Amino acid sequence: MAYFNHAFQKTFVGYNGFVTESGVATSDLTLGQFAFIDPTTWTVPENVDPSTTLKCPLVLVSGSIHPNDKIGPYHGGYSESVKSKTINPKYVSAFYKVEACDAQQAQITVGSVDGDVPGTETPIYSVASCNKEFLCGETYNLRVDIKGSPVLRTLTRNTYYTAAAYTGCCPEGEIAPSAVNPLIVYVQWAYQLLNSPLINPFIQVEITYNALGDGVLWAELGDGTSSQTNLDLLLGYIQDPASLAAATSTDANSYAGLIINGAYVDTRFLDCTFYPNDSIIAYLEPVKVYASEVDLNGDPCAFQGLCINDICDPIQMKGTGENVIRDLILTEGYMQQPFYTGTDLRIREITNGDDVYNAINRNTSYTRYYIQHNVPRFNNPTGVFDNDQYLLQIIVTEGDAVTGIDSTAASSNTAASGGVPAYSTITVASTAGLLPGMVVTLTSGTGTISANAYIYEVVSATQFTITLGTATAPVTVALDATSVLSATTNYNTAFEGFVEAWLSNAGSGCTTLTTYACPRGCTPVEPASPIIP
Repeated sequence: MAYFNHAFQKTFVGYNGFVTESGVATSDLTLGQFAFIDPTTWTVPENVDPSTTLKCPLVLVSGSIHPNDKIGPYHGGYSESVKSKTINPKYVSAFYKVEACDAQQAQITVGSVDGDVPGTETPIYSVASCNKEFLCGETYNLRVDIKGSPVLRTLTRNTYYTAAAYTGCCPEGEIAPSAVNPLIVYVQWAYQLLNSPLINPFIQVEITYNALGDGVLWAELGDGTSSQTNLDLLLGYIQDPASLAAATSTDANSYAGLIINGAYVDTRFLDCTFYPNDSIIAYLEPVKVYASEVDLNGDPCAFQGLCINDICDPIQMKGTGENVIRDLILTEGYMQQPFYTGTDLRIREITNGDDVYNAINRNTSYTRYYIQHNVPRFNNPTGVFDNDQYLLQIIVTEGDAVTGIDSTAASSNTAASGGVPAYSTITVASTAGLLPGMVVTLTSGTGTISANAYIYEVVSATQFTITLGTATAPVTVALDATSVLSATTNYNTAFEGFVEAWLSNAGSGCTTLTTYACPRGCTPVEPASPIIP
């Protein structure tokens, strides 16, 4: 078999839950619900659970993101559920999960600071190479490179700056150069970096020192920003090193160093318009920071006495709603529903383009499941590519929990069976943190609520609706002002277990979910010792 080296991607919105109730038709699925459907009956089959014996081909289906089925009186079909091609479990080649990850800014340290060498419990200040001896009458150069999309979009190139620090003349009559306070060098480096318009928009440079050279009490010099107040402070110390009482210019035994943080904040004008000249790349990707001591020719290999530690790696946010919206736009395009990117936003509204924004919260992070399968071409005379590959992306929420939700008014069932879907409205003190798809339970107080009832829609700051997801099972609610609720997401476990069992029953070569977790987090180094009361 030959494969075309591309898998056509299709996105399914599934944050309102994995439907397992047998007999549910594709037309019953609402926004955010997804299910596996039997293509012979177009309903959910029986035994969709981790103990299933199913091994037949199924179709992945999710509810439409479009509440309006028609544009005008004739052009319709937009509320039709979203369907994959028939998935034969024997032809599934990948089943994996990508967790949502928070962004992490880059942090490097230069010299001696109050932190541990990455991957060890060894204090950085105890490493000899981190306590470089700076001699009088010398000039020391530090090169800092900034790379990444934010820099490229600002300057159309990556940027760097070489800061030069002169330690001053040696005492009169001194034959051999003597050591000076390392702060003389680090303050000059920090001032030049923060004063450069080519580099200061992307970094924060904090100066930290331990005056006694014992590694116990650390202090910060300045605030690390490029504000005029901080620059004036550093410049005053450069012009008169003895002006600060915290550390004298002759104290060569003190510890000192720099903490350089990637600190770029992109300019944003509310939400992305999707005009061709609009972008959010610089907003999503953190800058990468590199530093090295160099000689006059810029050669970093000439010096090995100054340690530089990568404390925190820059990590781009994963699973953000901004990325999901773009995946949905691609899927809509494959479905012959192109997203309007012209300058007249009224046309976008008329053509249901705004439904993409309404279905996905830009400020929420989503976990994504992927199922990759192929559909063989059994009648393919050329024999060049006899399999089409498809990558199905399912957008869900995971790990969210909100407790202590106080009911402030009596709530009762307000929807009879037969609605699509049947749901009830609940009034609480605050809906902060609540998301569609969360399962709601009663934790204390008086009242009842149907098992497995989940949030259908957060209506306002004080009201949300809950449902069981079908038109034939109205949710039962009987609460009063003493009721306290909690909301959690728990449907992803059932989905993972079913797919693994389904693939295993069919003899697929891919029977285990692979999880791509977030990269290693870090504990940033602080410039000053914590104050212990």
